[in-house]
Amino acid sequence: MTSPDELPRWATKIAVLLREDLAPWQALNVTSFLVSGIVATGTELVGEPYEDADGTRYLPMIRQPVLVLAGPVSC
Repeated sequence: MTSPDELPRWATKIAVLLREDLAPWQALNVTSFLVSGIVATGTELVGEPYEDADGTRYLPMIRQPVLVLAGPVSC
């Protein structure tokens, strides 16, 4: 098991702020849309394709942490 001192430190993070009154499907849709646009701007944001111990292959994933926050709508 990895100790907290051995965890990677990220110089950057992706943060998405959503309206708290969105339906769950809307929040997921907006988050995926926005993050895909951010990731498309830089290949350094995406890791390499990988496979698990059984040999199942997977597409690359985002390397940075993604923070999803919700807050009240203010006028």
